[in-house]
Amino acid sequence: DYIAKFADCFPAYPEDNLVFSRIGVSQNIFRPKGTTIAGDLPAHIREEDKERFASSGIKRLVAFVGKFADWKRLDVMLYAAELYESKFDDLGTIVVGSGPPDAVAHYEGLAKKLGLKRTFFVGAKGQDVLADIFSMSEVGVFPSYKEPFGMVFIECMACGTPVIGAKSGGPTEFVTDDVGTLIPEEEGWRSEEGARRLGERLGNMVSLAMTANWKGLSKGKNCVPFVKANYSTVAQCEGMLQNMKDWSAGGA
Repeated sequence: DYIAKFADCFPAYPEDNLVFSRIGVSQNIFRPKGTTIAGDLPAHIREEDKERFASSGIKRLVAFVGKFADWKRLDVMLYAAELYESKFDDLGTIVVGSGPPDAVAHYEGLAKKLGLKRTFFVGAKGQDVLADIFSMSEVGVFPSYKEPFGMVFIECMACGTPVIGAKSGGPTEFVTDDVGTLIPEEEGWRSEEGARRLGERLGNMVSLAMTANWKGLSKGKNCVPFVKANYSTVAQCEGMLQNMKDWSAGGA
């Protein structure tokens, strides 16, 4: 209850004057764009990785987007990739985001240590490129710990792509079986052993998404309508207008 939380922080403010407005995403930017791995992804691959990408045989893609902070749990994502990339030789992973040099070195080093030949780091990207990548991906995977809201989930779904996260934070409020899933938390995720356990659960769920063809056969078709109805800028504005009408009626 966001209004109750605000009221707790600012008890002097009249609670009757508070209304809740959802976050909105522009579906002019985040929408199914028809981009493909073969035709569009090479432009975003780093020069030093182009030869490896050209010989990778990737036909399907898993997308991770996030800053390189421990609570984003990129290490868990990489452990998951170790599992699902061993099962599907046409499945690759794209890692979008960046962080301090030591964090970049740590995560890229972990990918090399795990032998992830079809995992590619591409750095931070703007919204248009994110929409391109989400559109060509089979699933977006964001295993953050206590994500405040999870706008990246909404952006990914707006491009017609199902999502996988953890039962933690904001995504628990809106990610349903119709559009994706949330895996159980792991108390010991900060240890290597715990991160590996969570990564195994995540990898198994990605494998299920591939085998069941979530995007093509089931969950994918629900994503865009869900965002349009609940998290588009149109829905946001309609909600604000309704709040104003309700507020005016209450004060009349």
